[in-house]
Amino acid sequence: MTTTSAYRATPATPPAVMRPALTGPGLGVLLVAYLPVNMTFGSVNLLGPAIATDLGASASGGRLVLSAYTTAFAAALVVAGRLGDRYGRRRLLAIGVTAFGVLSVVAALAPNLAVLVSTRAGLGVAAGLFTPQVLSTIQATAPDRLRALGVTLFTAASGISTIGGQLLAGAVALPAGDHLGWRLVQLLTGAVGAAALLALRVVPDSRSHAALSLDLRGTVLLGAGLLLVVVPLTLAGSAPRPAPLFAVLVAGGVVLAVFARTQYASERRGELPVVPPSVLRTPAVRRGLAMTLLFFTGYGAFLYEFSTLAQGALGMDAWGAVLLLLGFGAAFIAVALALPVVERRTGRWTMTGAALVQAAVLVGLALVVGSGHGRSAGALQPLLVALGAAQALMYGPVLRTVLSRTPTWAAGVAGGLFATLQQLGLGLGVALLGGLFQLVVAGAQGGAETGLARGFAVAVIVQAVLALAFALLATRTAREDAPV
Repeated sequence: MTTTSAYRATPATPPAVMRPALTGPGLGVLLVAYLPVNMTFGSVNLLGPAIATDLGASASGGRLVLSAYTTAFAAALVVAGRLGDRYGRRRLLAIGVTAFGVLSVVAALAPNLAVLVSTRAGLGVAAGLFTPQVLSTIQATAPDRLRALGVTLFTAASGISTIGGQLLAGAVALPAGDHLGWRLVQLLTGAVGAAALLALRVVPDSRSHAALSLDLRGTVLLGAGLLLVVVPLTLAGSAPRPAPLFAVLVAGGVVLAVFARTQYASERRGELPVVPPSVLRTPAVRRGLAMTLLFFTGYGAFLYEFSTLAQGALGMDAWGAVLLLLGFGAAFIAVALALPVVERRTGRWTMTGAALVQAAVLVGLALVVGSGHGRSAGALQPLLVALGAAQALMYGPVLRTVLSRTPTWAAGVAGGLFATLQQLGLGLGVALLGGLFQLVVAGAQGGAETGLARGFAVAVIVQAVLALAFALLATRTAREDAPV
């Protein structure tokens, strides 16, 4: 199926059409609907040890519970943005949130690891259906003032939901125990999203006016390639024979290469592929997406590693680990809400400066924990607060970079691409850096506490390198934005 000649010319703006505008209450409903996406990641990240104990899973099995969700999420996101562009964003939002609620119940009743992993993958697909609709509805229907506020609040909601998920996990899991705790948390997370369905009518429906094809072949190749890459990376640390996993990883790389070729070929034929190369030709968008992947790879890994460190080496229960991260979460949320004020002072160099601060803080955490002084919450808290503030100053601007440089007709594509790389980064962070963390722990001498501290130090040093790469890309974007 080919698109209209409008796509062949890739116009920046389709013909003007009167459409309902997003209001404050509608924005509130969108943000509530978005909360379960990161709540379930944050809560299960914290409850990983309890899930592994309850279901008799290994450390890699626990990581697979996390990666199944984030990878399936990433695979569904881009085509979900296309579906919303074509069939209506509010409709896809309703379908996705409903499916998420139902699958949350199924996950809470999972009798074994296999059922839980497959259900978590289904939850990822459901979340992938509705997440792009939140950003693209804000981008396509909000008036200018509300659009800027919406992106700011979306940034804050990411931190609120992640920390909120961990608070919920700590408050519920501690009294309920390993068997019931994580199951109750899964039910409550699904209920938060279901609450948004009650007021969904206040959200205006919208869709793209370009004739958007679905590109099912490209969608299947993208989803298969991501799964073939992330699953072996997740299991590599505990596999008795690494050769089969390496073969699967290579196959995933081949599939993704074929996917890239089909996208270019499809666009040359005048069709609209699932990831249009023309959208990626804008340097700021391309760099923004690369920065998104770098940021969330480090972010996902840090939450996993710190939770494991707190409950293993620091002798804390799930609730204590949450309380230790409260400063980090509060700083992220506060700075995200104050971002417009901060950026008026820091200007186009906001992301560069924040990334350099993050790299320095991560090195500081590695030194404190690696030296054995990290057993004191007081020694860690200032660094965690600084880390939360720096990450908020990186996340908000990079999101705006991706959305503001993308044509309006491709709002769903932009939202989908950003969220895809966000979830892919979270999954890769747990799989790659979480796996590195566990490998160092397993090979360390001197007991579990020493191994966990050493593994944490090694992993966050790698994350500091990712932050420096982010800073380099942010610097290039800032120089492009400089007035001539």
